[in-house]
Amino acid sequence: MNSESTYTPDHPFYAARIVQWGECDPAGMVYTTQFLDYVMETLEAFWRQVVGFDFQQLHLRHGLGAPTVSSHLDFQHALKAGEPFRVELRIKEIRRATIRFDFRGVNQAGIVCFSADHVSCIVNAAKLKSESVPPFIREPMQAYQQATTKQQ
Repeated sequence: MNSESTYTPDHPFYAARIVQWGECDPAGMVYTTQFLDYVMETLEAFWRQVVGFDFQQLHLRHGLGAPTVSSHLDFQHALKAGEPFRVELRIKEIRRATIRFDFRGVNQAGIVCFSADHVSCIVNAAKLKSESVPPFIREPMQAYQQATTKQQ
C-alpha cells in the first residue's frame, strides 16, 4: 500500500495514492478488481483515523466485525500506471447495524474516475450475527457525517 490518508474535521476523509504498475494490465490500465482494494484501504484508514481503531482492534478488543454486505463500483474515467489520485469517503447513512459509505476516486484534474456505494454491517464476531452499531462507533461516524454533509 502506498497511500497517505488525510483527515480534518472540516473536509471529507481521503487517501492519496499513485497507481502502481503491478496494479495494472499490460496496457497500463488499472485492473478492475484493484478498485475494491482502493476502497477497502481507504475504509480501513478511515476507521483508524476517525473512529480511533482498525478492524483488527475492533475484533480483538470488542469482539465485533464490520464485514462488507455489498459494494457497487461504477467506472467513469480510466486510471493509468503512475497516475496520482485520491479516494474520498463520505457516509451516506447509518442504520441500526449497517453503515453505507460513498467513495469517489478523483484524479489530479478533479475528474471522478470511479465511485463506490459500499455497505458494512456490524456483527458479533463469535456469533456472526448483526448487532446495533455501538455508541463508540456511531458517535464519531455521525459527527463525521454531519461535518461533511454541511460542505456538499
